[in-house]
Amino acid sequence: MRSPIHFGIQLHPQYVSWDEMREFGLLVDELGYDSLMTWDHFVPLSGDPTGPNLEGWQVLAAWAAITKHTRIAMLVTGNTYRHPAVLANMAATLDHISGGRSILGLGASWHEAEHRMYGIPFDTVPIRLSRLREASRIVRSLLEQERTTFQGKHYTITDARCGPKPIQKRLPLLIGGGGEQVTLRITARYADMWHGFGTPAVIARKIAILKRHCAEVGRDYAEILPTTGGGMLVRDTEDGVTKRLATVRERSRMSASPALPLPGIPTVEAVAQRLAEHWRAGARGFVFGMTPPYDRETIERLIGEVRPRLEEIIG
Repeated sequence: MRSPIHFGIQLHPQYVSWDEMREFGLLVDELGYDSLMTWDHFVPLSGDPTGPNLEGWQVLAAWAAITKHTRIAMLVTGNTYRHPAVLANMAATLDHISGGRSILGLGASWHEAEHRMYGIPFDTVPIRLSRLREASRIVRSLLEQERTTFQGKHYTITDARCGPKPIQKRLPLLIGGGGEQVTLRITARYADMWHGFGTPAVIARKIAILKRHCAEVGRDYAEILPTTGGGMLVRDTEDGVTKRLATVRERSRMSASPALPLPGIPTVEAVAQRLAEHWRAGARGFVFGMTPPYDRETIERLIGEVRPRLEEIIG
């Protein structure tokens, strides 16, 4: 029986070989995770930023070709990096490579240094959100309509087509971000999934606002899957935690060990109880980030032990 709780893994593509990403992508698929994701950045986000980082959309296409069950997604695509009409065609093609398993993750973009490095304009937050609104409308139309003509403040397309259409009748659009006035309104109008970060109280607030936006635009909130997540670790002893953090610090050349995802030792029970708090706040899925070297024990125990325990807790 399929679990009511969406579990996904985001494999960070920094300081890692394709062989390792391939190996663990296949593992995530074989273990039965609902989604397999990576990020859309060109430099490492943790540790030494001058190190190697594989390009995310190339990784997605490769995963799509070798996996069989899990959904494939970017968490999330930076809207400023590609024209939305190009992105729609990329997403449709990924859906065919994967046999109908793609999710299009999209956000406003935030990494200013990365934009400066590559000469990509980095506008103010209001402008980037305005671009995200137009981009969401464009990709939704191109993926579903035979022809699209649109003229906005930022994008203009004329009699544009996207073919072949995705295998999925409605390719899921995932919007990432917590902006209450714009991002969540975009989610209500165009998206099928929303991913946010924060404490249970923060998640509960965002979901309440998202529900209000859905009511305002005549959208059924039940059509949207709200998810949250972040880095995760499962161990039974302090020594196990210490060793894992040391390997992460060494691989990514960090100046200090990364922070623990929760206070104390992250046992199965502790992790499940923490996730249950977010479930009660309204989250219905979790995507766990993995920094290389990827943690096989945590990946196996999250879905093999934590999710069953979480199902028991929430009843």
